[in-house]
Amino acid sequence: MPDFLQDFLHQEIGSLRRDTPPRLHLAAFGKHPAWNDHMEDIGIDTVTLLEAKRYLYLEGISGQIDTGAWDKLPPVPPEENYDHWLLWHRVGECLLGRLVSSSDGKGRTRYPFVVMAHIIGAPAAVVLRECFSALETIARAGRAAATVADVRQVIARGRAALAGALAPAADAVPPLPDGLRPGIDHTGWTRILHVVESQLHGFAPTATPRPGPGCALRLPAASPRADLDLLWWTAFWLTQLDAKFPVLHLVRNGTGWIDTIVGQPDSPHFLCLRADRALLPPLTDIPYSLAPHAERLAAEIKDGADANGIPARGIFHLTPTRDRALALLSRAAALREAGPPAGLIGRLRKLWGG
Repeated sequence: MPDFLQDFLHQEIGSLRRDTPPRLHLAAFGKHPAWNDHMEDIGIDTVTLLEAKRYLYLEGISGQIDTGAWDKLPPVPPEENYDHWLLWHRVGECLLGRLVSSSDGKGRTRYPFVVMAHIIGAPAAVVLRECFSALETIARAGRAAATVADVRQVIARGRAALAGALAPAADAVPPLPDGLRPGIDHTGWTRILHVVESQLHGFAPTATPRPGPGCALRLPAASPRADLDLLWWTAFWLTQLDAKFPVLHLVRNGTGWIDTIVGQPDSPHFLCLRADRALLPPLTDIPYSLAPHAERLAAEIKDGADANGIPARGIFHLTPTRDRALALLSRAAALREAGPPAGLIGRLRKLWGG
């Protein structure tokens, strides 16, 4: 089994060479009426996609169902079980996924139909700009397809369309739209920063030794639009944590919050897919005893940050981190500089500027 922190979203890291266009893989899995049980995997042709299915679906969703954890939650109509987006981000690579309510051929509705793109060498801002709407169309068309052959055709056409959109895309875009920022007050920011410092110190840029288990957090949405919500919070975490660690964002349309899992996820973390605000409140709703330096940084974010509210530095930093974070969000060249070299040849190439 691959080592999560070492290998997840890193198998294709050798693609981050100068002048190499972005690479895209598109997969589908889950439940679909064309299959009488879990559908056969389509397009899972990277280790990262295989591992993502394991963490999200086989251990996450299935774990919640098998333990009865979701049975204790208020029931929802089957058509409302899933309406989620995910962005699993690590410098140089990301997964963009769409989960929609579905059933198998026997009418069982507890699992979603999932479409997931693995993208290498494109910044998150470019991925969301070029792939978000198209992935929604692919997911809806795949779910509506009548036969196994039809589903396969939708995914094949979708893969070609997404790859075609990414290939000519500019590798530098404005990282954030003007005015995009969450409506979080000073107290809210102080509470968020307290949790970042107390629970995520193992993921700080200077942390030693290795991080411990993953950590799940619920945060207020930055926008009613899931793509902009994913974009803003990705930028925020790039100012706070070491960009080499995977961060998973999960957004359910229309809820007003985003769930973030830093590091290796565990099955209980995926309670967030179904838990409402009363059961799992955002960090801004939870009172903490707060440190003075967290208060000071909260004031900087609330009152002195840039137009989008991206902090100039992180809770673990003394030096500014905003410019680097925004470059990683929007410029392919920054990904190549930050990404780890692949093997001896990659290290020599990076040393020589290749």
